Amino acid sequence: MKIIIISISILMTVFIFLTFTSINSSNLKEILKRLEKHRNGFNVKKRSKRIYDDLRFLIEEWGSIKIFKVEIKSIEGLFLLRIILAISFLIIFVFTGFLLGKNFIIYSLITAVILYFLPLEIIKGKINNISSKIRGELPDIVDILSSLIKAGLSLDEAVTYIANNYSSEVGSLFKVLQVKVFEGYSKKEAYYSIARLSFCDDFKSIVKVLVQSDIIGNPIKDVLKDLSRTIRNNQRDLLKMKAEKLEGNLILIIFIFIFIPMLLLLLLPVIPQLKVLL
Repeated sequence: MKIIIISISILMTVFIFLTFTSINSSNLKEILKRLEKHRNGFNVKKRSKRIYDDLRFLIEEWGSIKIFKVEIKSIEGLFLLRIILAISFLIIFVFTGFLLGKNFIIYSLITAVILYFLPLEIIKGKINNISSKIRGELPDIVDILSSLIKAGLSLDEAVTYIANNYSSEVGSLFKVLQVKVFEGYSKKEAYYSIARLSFCDDFKSIVKVLVQSDIIGNPIKDVLKDLSRTIRNNQRDLLKMKAEKLEGNLILIIFIFIFIPMLLLLLLPVIPQLKVLL
């Protein structure tokens, strides 16, 4: 009997997987468009919409994203992966609970919800990781750019030097810039493309300065120095804000895990006496 139930659960999981993978991409796109309309109707936050836009752009640039060693090549593929993971584990947990004679419905629902949102959270983590790395590299890269331009190199030569000699996130973005220029994109389009691919507001502001200076022809070495100083100050202020928040969290933790247990330890010997008095 147990073997039959296990085989049924496996067959149902495989059937769901094949059903979703056999859906035409055009039909799936129509379904997703309808879901997006409903989502816009419920006034979804701009941040979530921005995440989907960034994800779509990231897939276009990288070609694919690996999640659980599965290559995701489109938003539709990500949607399929989330649905398959959620429904598959829902079925497995329900049938496992049935075999063990226990009710696992609540656990299966919780697991299905977690697995539905987990791939998106993994991608958010990758995007935040890229953004934080670029934000940390920016002051030094801007100083190097300014020094190279002061030494007599043009902006294109300085960018090429950084792309070829520095193995960093910004260096890889500058390599993408070169590839896009070779492919026939204008410099403005290539710069704005890597700015969007960085997911970093500070890098986007630097790209705007570089594009404007390239169009107008203004010297940018002094502007880059000022930008580097401003970015360092912003990062210092951000660290101060995080430290202030950490102090507040530590006070809360000390109150819950140290002050309250100590208070209970002091009151425990008094409690029997209070019972006698009452």
